[in-house]
Amino acid sequence: MELTSVINVRLVDCPSDMDPSIREKAVSRFSKELVKSFRSEEELRQAYKLFTDASEGGVISKAEVKIAENWSKAFDKARQAGFREIAVEEAYFDVRLQ
Repeated sequence: MELTSVINVRLVDCPSDMDPSIREKAVSRFSKELVKSFRSEEELRQAYKLFTDASEGGVISKAEVKIAENWSKAFDKARQAGFREIAVEEAYFDVRLQ
């Protein structure tokens, strides 16, 4: 799956003096790990949408809860990969679907 066609990831609230190449590597590791967790772009999009809907108070079915949980698990795994080798306190990954 082509990363640039699916998601836009930014590392937000990281130190302003962070080397841009370190930031880019962190974003790349995060993106690759996140995309790897889904079989297709459609599966990724569906999981993201259901997770977002549920977190904003929307009602989703039990089957949809499992799909939304897949997003949460994939995001955690990707976050760990992204922060590997860098030490930041307040930073987080912001993900937007394109």
